[in-house]
Amino acid sequence: MVDYHTHTELCGHATGTVQEYIESAVAQGIREIGFSDHAPMPDEIREGVTMSAADVEPYLSGIGSARDRNEGRIEVRTGLEVDYPLMESFDRRFCTDPRLDYLIGSCHFIDGWPFDHPDYINGYASRDIDDIYGKYFEILRSLAGSGLFNIVGHFDIVKKFGFRSGREFRSIIDDIAHILAANDVAVEVNTAGMSHPAGEMYPSDRIMAILFDRNVPVTLGSDAHAPERVGYLFPHALESITRAGYRKISGFKKRSRYDIPL
Repeated sequence: MVDYHTHTELCGHATGTVQEYIESAVAQGIREIGFSDHAPMPDEIREGVTMSAADVEPYLSGIGSARDRNEGRIEVRTGLEVDYPLMESFDRRFCTDPRLDYLIGSCHFIDGWPFDHPDYINGYASRDIDDIYGKYFEILRSLAGSGLFNIVGHFDIVKKFGFRSGREFRSIIDDIAHILAANDVAVEVNTAGMSHPAGEMYPSDRIMAILFDRNVPVTLGSDAHAPERVGYLFPHALESITRAGYRKISGFKKRSRYDIPL
């Protein structure tokens, strides 16, 4: 199938070369691999988290060279994972850069707190869990309507460490789904959550059903930070996708979405 969420060693917390990721995908019969390394954050918080601004051009040219080298073997797509709300370090020219096939919009910060980083897990003890979830989904609603992204990354990553809200957020999730469908923005089925305390994919089956009911397209992403994680647990992801009712997933090229039948 496809894997649109993979990283490179440029971000400082991934390993392996671009070609090693490609070889892993080819070995599994994956037809398209997309690289979506983290767009630069401000220098004071960037180290070990994202590439630097100076790395972006080598990153883009490197993926382009890999695409040319592997033509006829596998389709190689070029993307970026961009933090939302946007940081001042993000160069908005990338929103229209013709070398990019897609942009993933992801939320990793709530009021400046990196809630999904293990070094900051103690922040859950000093905050109200319902408030955390509420603020997270409000950010996601804004992200959905921003018009900047092709894909929403790890839709409900706020559950990563297993902290669950007792509130029902069906109304705002339904609202987000309506916005995504209206803007033809896809949600990735991200399998990384299966190896986190959350113990399930992003999004959950319950959310996946809402997305299907609202005609929101979906795609696949492993969030691989090492070559051996490419395509991680994709059979389970496909089961979840088809159980929700989907019979197609999305591919991307030159910022345009297309359907891939299952």
